[in-house]
Amino acid sequence: MSPKSFTFKLTVPRDPQVAAIITDVASHAVTYGEVDAALGAEFVRRVGAAAARALASTMPDALHIVVANDPTALTLALDADIVSITHTA
Repeated sequence: MSPKSFTFKLTVPRDPQVAAIITDVASHAVTYGEVDAALGAEFVRRVGAAAARALASTMPDALHIVVANDPTALTLALDADIVSITHTA
């Protein structure tokens, strides 16, 4: 695991109050992944919107989240909803 190459997974309850935790995880991924500040802020905003949609779903009780970073992109998947940004050179 390094700032330019990591993957981690977590499962959270499907409860709207968990949205803040998900955006916090996205923010930490941006910081650890050394993502440009403006690009990172947009990523966190988009993750917040995706989290709100996912947590409002009537799907099963748990929400599965996968965060991955590689030299080309940072991605956060919430069930089937994927938010991704491409790194700038």
